[in-house]
Formats: sequence, C-alpha cells, structure tokens
Amino acid sequence: MRPPGMEHNMRQNMVATAAMQLFMRTLQATNIELRQMAAQAIAANPALEETEMPPPVEAGAPTSANDSDYQLNSITEAPTLLRYLEEQLRRSALPDTTEKAAILLLQHLSPRGFFEEAPADIAAAEKIPDKHLKAALRAIRDLDPPGVGATDLRDSLMLQLRRLGEEDGLPMQLLREHWDALVRHRYADAAKALGTDPWHVEHAAARIARLTPNPGAAFGAEEKCIFQPDIIVERDRDKLTVQLTGENIPALKLSADYRDMMTEQADKPEVRQYLSRCFREGRELIRAIEQRQQTILSIAEAIVSRQQDFFLKGEQHLLPMKMEDIAADTGLHTSTVSRAVNGKYLRYNRKLTELRRFFTTALPAGEAQSISAESLKARIRALIAAESPAKPLSDARLEAQLAAEGIQVARRTVAKYREQLRILPAHLRRRSK
Repeated sequence: MRPPGMEHNMRQNMVATAAMQLFMRTLQATNIELRQMAAQAIAANPALEETEMPPPVEAGAPTSANDSDYQLNSITEAPTLLRYLEEQLRRSALPDTTEKAAILLLQHLSPRGFFEEAPADIAAAEKIPDKHLKAALRAIRDLDPPGVGATDLRDSLMLQLRRLGEEDGLPMQLLREHWDALVRHRYADAAKALGTDPWHVEHAAARIARLTPNPGAAFGAEEKCIFQPDIIVERDRDKLTVQLTGENIPALKLSADYRDMMTEQADKPEVRQYLSRCFREGRELIRAIEQRQQTILSIAEAIVSRQQDFFLKGEQHLLPMKMEDIAADTGLHTSTVSRAVNGKYLRYNRKLTELRRFFTTALPAGEAQSISAESLKARIRALIAAESPAKPLSDARLEAQLAAEGIQVARRTVAKYREQLRILPAHLRRRSK
C-alpha cells in the first residue's frame, strides 16, 4: 500500500510532465503544424474554440503590388533528408576524416532515416576505417531530426528519448528490456517483470507512442513549400527591432457556454469531471502556445543582439555562435533552443533566413576566430565573383587576399570551403577573354 499523499504527488508530477511535453511539441512545431494541432484539439475538446483572429501585424509587409514577388521569393524546394543532414554535418566543425566518413554513411540512409544495412557492412563497402566509424555514427545520431541514424524502429525511439534527456525513465527501460511485450501490448507481463503497476507501464507506453516512428517523414525530394516568417526584424538607422508575425498562430479561448454548463451540471459528478478535464486540457494548450511564442521571441532577440553586424553590415559579418551561447543569454536549456529554432524563419529586408542558419562554427584553432565559417565562405565567394576570368584566383592567392584583409586562414581551409561552395579550382575556372 502506498503511503498517504504519494498517489497525489505522483499525479501532480505526471500533470507537470504532460504539460512540459505539450510545450515541447508546440515549440518544435512549425506554424502550419501548430495550426493543425489546434484544429485537432478543437475537434476533440468541446470547451476549446478559436477566436476571431485579426490579420497578423507584419511591420514592413510587402505591398499588394509586390505580393506575388514576395511569395515567389519565399518558395523553395523542400530540402531532402540527405541534403538537410549533410548541411548540418558541414557546419559541425568535425575533423575532416569524421565528416567524410559520416557523409559516405548518409548515402545509405533510407527515406525514414534508418540504416537498412549494418553500419559495419556499409563501412566495409565504402572502405571507411573502423577507427572513424564510431565517431561518424555518433555525429549522425546527434543530428536533427532526432532518431536518424538508427538501425531499426526500437533504436530510433531510444535515440529520441536520449535526446529528450529521458534515458533513465521507464519508457527507455521498456524499449531496452521488454520490447516484445511492448509491441504485443502485454503491459501486465512487463509490469510483473519490472515489479511495478500495469498502470505505470501503460503510461510509459503512451509516452513512447508520442515519439515519431518515421524521423524522415517531413522531408521530400519533389515537394515545394512556402516558408512563412515567424519573426520580423526591422531597421531604423542603427537600431534593430524584433517582433513575432503571428502568422498562422491559432488564437484559442475557453468556451463561456461550456463554463456555464459546468456550473449547471454541478450535481452530476461524471459530467462535471469530464468538463473539468476539457477545461484543464484547453488551458494547458493555450498556455503552451503562449509560452512557445515568448520563447521563440526571446531566442530571436538574443540572436539579433549577438549578430547585429550581420543585419547592419551584411552576411560577411556573421559571427561564430553556438546554441549554448543563446541558451546562456536566455536562461533556456540548449535542447530547448534547438527545438525552438528548428523550421522557424526570420525575415529581414524581404529575405527569409532560417533561425538555425545563424548558428555557425568558428574556424579551426590557430585561424581567425572573429569570423564564422559562413562569413568566410561568403567572402571567398565574393572574391571569386570579382576575379578576372583570364586570371582566376588560386587558393594560395585567395589565402593571401584574405590575409591582407586581416583574415588569417590556412590554404587548406580556403580549399575546403571553396569545394563546399561547389566552385572549381582556379585552373578549371580560367577563361580567355
């Protein structure tokens, strides 16, 4: 028998955990996904309804004459899972050997993001040394979306729980030790083996069911997507302002009619209990959306504060910045920052930029530390664009030109970033007048 009050404390902790999970789901969702979540909640919850939404306030929104241009500029190919993962790897400042091994491994991922062959067999076929395989796999499994790089569904679900910091909980124990009982819904068997109540196992199974079985589902090779800005940045001389657009964010409220009904049905415990649950769940969703918006705004303000030169002087002034920096500025956990920036876009000067793009690594130790890898790429691209076709700049001359500008980088770094920009070496760019 449980001690008095223990049951009450357990349920309080579960409510808190459920509210946090709801917040994390809303935070990770794009605006369109959030609207779908809200529509599903309204359909399932009679106490929840949508208010009349005023048109979103977008400072500097395009005029009607330019609307079509703006929409066309906002249309881009949805990145394939492979391209999305490769881009993250190239921004991760991994050792060259690890990066190359990881990119080779990525070519063997299924559309779901799983390895359908054993990674060791892939490594043997691709001639990846064993000493680089572990590091490359670890790098892939640290990428977004969580769960990629797994060998099967169970492995993917475990990776997702680890990313959420839930490695020591009952859901992970079920996945690790009682997979067969879990997939057969034999919760009583698992509970007996674990020495716990079936109710706890059912709750843990419900937690696992909220994870994604298909990490690559959001990616496609052919689809076209219209990305809408979550954040607008405006400039007034040397002052930058940051605001939410509210684009596609559902405005929800609790129904006054159902609130009156709960009062009228006070003598019917079952009805009152049902309505009370509807109101509680509705309040939690409204609170989660409000918290999501404030979190995204707080993170965007911190990004703009650190990257003022990018907005005021141009993309070549993008500074090295890690998610840990923004976490420290905002008091949030790094994983919260990662979820918040995923799939969220900022608009400045009619150009859309994904928030994740602002997180760039510094150059290798011993090289310029005041410039990011992305800024260096932009400068290399600009120098090559301005070169003489008859006398293109070699990597050595690019290194010297950058040094003259106060940017100390090694020739191998110049060559690496030129290749990442898919620019040919100088002797292949040479053209006679």
